[in-house]
Amino acid sequence: MEPLTTRDNSDAMDYVRSLKDSVKRRYASEYLTWIRAGRSGASPGRGALSPTLWRAVCSNLDALA
Repeated sequence: MEPLTTRDNSDAMDYVRSLKDSVKRRYASEYLTWIRAGRSGASPGRGALSPTLWRAVCSNLDALA
C-alpha cells in the first residue's frame, strides 16, 4: 500500500502532519490508513501511546476522515 504523502491535503492528513509527537504521528498515520482501507482487519496497535492520547487521536481522526 502506498504510504500517506504530502500530496494528501485532506483535513485528516493535515491533523496527522500537525502532531509534533512522533509516536502520536506514527499511530495517527497508521490509523488513518486503516480507516481509508475500509476498517478491514484489526486496527493498528497503539504501541507506546497512552490510552488517553490513543482515544484522542482516534476520536479526532474518526471525526475528520
